[in-house]
Amino acid sequence: MFYQDWGFERSPFQQTSLPADEVGSRLLVGRDQQVDTLIRRIEDAPKIAVLEGLNGIGKTSVVNVAAFRLYKRFTESKGPLYIPCRKAFQLDSDVDLQQFIDAVLVEVAQTLIAKLEIIELTHDGSSIRALDKWLNSPELKSFQGGLWLVQGGMTVNSNPGFERAGFRESILRVLAELFPDSGMGGVVCCIDNLELLQESSKARMLLEQLRDQLLQAQGLCWVLCGALGITYGVVSSPRLDGYLHRPIELKEMDKSFAPAILDSRIEAFASRPGPYLPINQSEFSDLYSIVRGNLRTVLSYSGNYCQVVADGVLPVTVKEKRERFFAWLNAEAQSAYDAARTVLTPRTLEVFNKATSESGTFSPGDYETFAFSSTQAFRPYIKSLEDVQLVVSTQDDTDKRRKTIQITPKGWLVDYYLASIAESQVQPSESADSDRP
Repeated sequence: MFYQDWGFERSPFQQTSLPADEVGSRLLVGRDQQVDTLIRRIEDAPKIAVLEGLNGIGKTSVVNVAAFRLYKRFTESKGPLYIPCRKAFQLDSDVDLQQFIDAVLVEVAQTLIAKLEIIELTHDGSSIRALDKWLNSPELKSFQGGLWLVQGGMTVNSNPGFERAGFRESILRVLAELFPDSGMGGVVCCIDNLELLQESSKARMLLEQLRDQLLQAQGLCWVLCGALGITYGVVSSPRLDGYLHRPIELKEMDKSFAPAILDSRIEAFASRPGPYLPINQSEFSDLYSIVRGNLRTVLSYSGNYCQVVADGVLPVTVKEKRERFFAWLNAEAQSAYDAARTVLTPRTLEVFNKATSESGTFSPGDYETFAFSSTQAFRPYIKSLEDVQLVVSTQDDTDKRRKTIQITPKGWLVDYYLASIAESQVQPSESADSDRP
């Protein structure tokens, strides 16, 4: 792999969420305040923490790091025991809630088993050892529809301990033994990407159904994550009133954090001093600014650029790196524009430019701001921009005025291209003016 030739163990531009470990904690730059706030919410279980932010801004990473720092605090000072769950969970419109509950509890049990050595520093681990023997028996193949399947596809539900009710009861009993009250910690679990449900009414309905069976289970500390304002619709649910904290809003970080983000990744993944990258802090920061702090997109584009550079002659000087990077980025931006130009009629382009000149978020209820006479007249232009992925939207059923339409990273790249074209058209006249006597 070319990254190894450049002096890295692996790509420093991986887009996966930061892990709940020491490396993830070091790589999370500029979010200490939000992490501390989230930690206080988690400690206030059984009330559920809620995190709101744009797609790709790093919500899951914040959850993982907060959970890890709580866990680390226990290992260093023997305070309340908080354990990050091994994975995050997602809901979709077609989910079978009973199977979802089973899947969560299996992961929680496996998380406890994986951390048994730490748990036994302060707790009796005999019940977890029994769970390990049960869950990880070589005869068991999988758990589906409330039944454990063994090799050959046979079911073993004749023993009540393997039935769905007995299975849940066993895990919930272990949790209650380990964490007899909310002040003694718990397994930190996350339901992520609530915006995938598209409508806040769907999210509310599913979470309301999960409330008593899972979200309020003793020993589980929940964090809900979502984008596009969907969590505000969830919080407004009467059946969840009092169970959820007000969402913590994760906003775009200032461009000044970008150099530290890049440096932290170089330090974390370098295999030798002074590794090579074809991108410097300056280009990384500019890209971060162009896509409005969407770190997932910044890392993705940076990795794509490195792939392209690796196939040719490597730029060495600061000037060479900058010229090569922006030649590539300009070509990417033009490609994004070309893919969208079929729908960018003059009026649609006016809508797009107006949205990017403001905050990048709006709603159909803002039609007057965009010089339309009604929401109905405005919606087709929003739909056109959605069709080419320049904006993304969701529906908040509780407040139609809420700003639930946002410019995507691809949209910001097209905005960058359009700004570059406008600048190039202005420059000749400015040059001519400067030559006048």
